[in-house]
Amino acid sequence: MKHLLACCFLMVASSGISLALAEEVPARLQPSTQNQPPQATDTLTQDRFLSQVRANHPKLFSADIQRRIAGARLLERQGAFDPGISLDTDYLRYNDFTQRGKVSKTFDNDLSLNWQTRSGLKFSTGARYNTGDVKPPLYPTGNTGEYFMGVRMPLLRGFRINDRVAAEMRAQLGIPLADADFTEARLDLLIKASDAYWDWVAARRKMGVSEAILKLADFRRDAITDRVNAGDLPKIDATEAAQEVVRRQGSLVKAQREYQKAVFKLSLFLWEADGKPSPLPQETQVPEKAENPIRLTDDEWMEGRQVALDSRPELQAFNIEKQITEVDLRYAKNLRLPILDLIAQPGIDTGDNSIGPTLKAGIALMVPLRQRTAQGLQMAAEYRLQKLDLDQRFQLQEILLQVDDAVSAVNAAYDQFQAAKQEYSLAKDLEIGEKQRFEAGDSTLFLINQRERASAEAAFKMIDTEAEYNQSLAIFNIVTGKWL
Repeated sequence: MKHLLACCFLMVASSGISLALAEEVPARLQPSTQNQPPQATDTLTQDRFLSQVRANHPKLFSADIQRRIAGARLLERQGAFDPGISLDTDYLRYNDFTQRGKVSKTFDNDLSLNWQTRSGLKFSTGARYNTGDVKPPLYPTGNTGEYFMGVRMPLLRGFRINDRVAAEMRAQLGIPLADADFTEARLDLLIKASDAYWDWVAARRKMGVSEAILKLADFRRDAITDRVNAGDLPKIDATEAAQEVVRRQGSLVKAQREYQKAVFKLSLFLWEADGKPSPLPQETQVPEKAENPIRLTDDEWMEGRQVALDSRPELQAFNIEKQITEVDLRYAKNLRLPILDLIAQPGIDTGDNSIGPTLKAGIALMVPLRQRTAQGLQMAAEYRLQKLDLDQRFQLQEILLQVDDAVSAVNAAYDQFQAAKQEYSLAKDLEIGEKQRFEAGDSTLFLINQRERASAEAAFKMIDTEAEYNQSLAIFNIVTGKWL
């Protein structure tokens, strides 16, 4: 009788219903080179998945818009140096200042083109036409007007650095700063996406293990029920076999729910190029075969540290922030200087009643009695530079520790996987041995069920450590900047 049940066990094992799925462990992955979004029937590898995340995720589109905004701000600031045309024309009827009670009339017209250079020089060129009883501070011109060109050159405050130049320089540096922010947003997104991906893979494989052991229990229950009906076995054996099926059905429902959660979580990262969410990933898209994991070497560790220091966007952002603050500091120091401008406006008066060459020249001087605005700006810039230095030191150490932690996590997961693999192998040996004892009449159905459940738990542990290894490896490749 027991020999017959053992034969059933061996038939199930030879039919391919096993836990071999748990032995499939992904290898160390390389940076993605494919940009084609996965189709519903394609295997969704990590390369293809992360490629789609990089190409289509709305958060990255949003971060990219910030880069465009930075470009628009630069254009706005450059507009401060656009030339402008001004036209003033007035008709005045007024009480003559030379003879009270007498009506005087005049026409005043002034047309000029004005622009400012980034060095602070202000240029103007144009014409004026004043006729009639010209009222001070205006002066009359010849019948065909006066034509002039003027320049105002700052010697101290405003020379080569002023509010317009500083604003443009900040906007120029805002573009690479937005690029760094975009890369940082992509880094954070890829870490979350890779975690979700391997949770999805692990959930499907664990569900596969639950399906396999349930099918095994179903097969055994049917065989035992047939023997009980034939009178070869006691009824309690059929009850125990049925109880095991129910127990494993509950475990499968739980595994299915965990897989559904993983699918929904993964779908948050899957978007189409047109901005619509991708269809939910299918069970058939879970990758099946891959190589065994390997440890990271010390050379890879040190190389990862150096690559991280060279490529991480946070450090690049700090350098750009320092440059922006140095612009503020230069502007604040220049603002403390007095205003000393040279003014020259040569021209020519034409027509009847003209005088020929004209000239306006002079110096504009203003010495501030207090410097609180400039002092406040300078102190704020100096303090900000100190703060950026301290924050950059902390960020540098944090990045290096991220790399160190990722390496530690990869190698620890590798060791855990090796232990889990050995544990699974031993559990399978015990399961096979227990079935052989049962065949020899020295075991029970209860012990057989326990051994199978132990094998399944060992398989679950292998799958979990597999996922931890690949998640840690993905983090290592991302925080070192290799996948950015």
